[in-house]
Amino acid sequence: VAFPSAVVASSLNCYIVRSPEIDTGVPLVDDKGNDVLPGTTSKEAAKRGVHSTTASRAILQAPVYFLPPVLLGAVPVLRNYVARHPAMTVPVTTYLLLVSFGFGLPSTVAIFPQMSEIKADEAEEEFRALREKETGRPYEKFWYNKGL
Repeated sequence: VAFPSAVVASSLNCYIVRSPEIDTGVPLVDDKGNDVLPGTTSKEAAKRGVHSTTASRAILQAPVYFLPPVLLGAVPVLRNYVARHPAMTVPVTTYLLLVSFGFGLPSTVAIFPQMSEIKADEAEEEFRALREKETGRPYEKFWYNKGL
């Protein structure tokens, strides 16, 4: 399977599965995790969450596709082992693929934090005028769970 095909398939799958969130929105919370406007959701935050998750799925394909062949060619121990034991090429490549995925998944998920922030002036109108309960000051930013 070609690299671009895997990127498109993975990203499109993620977007299709998560896109209903854009229509329903996600709750916005303050820095303490309290829902700032209970029962109301932000479609803008949901859109950002879906887009960042989709991007992380696209980025995930890079280590899975490129790390195993680079390691097989660059690490002399692996290169020599596979050269002496050709029957081990598939198992070694499979192992390297799994290791690449094991390191790649947490790395790409960490690029976009699960709890992301959105500036108050970038959220919907109903959130912009909200004020902090303790201080009475307008919120500068909100937090939302973008999902994984």
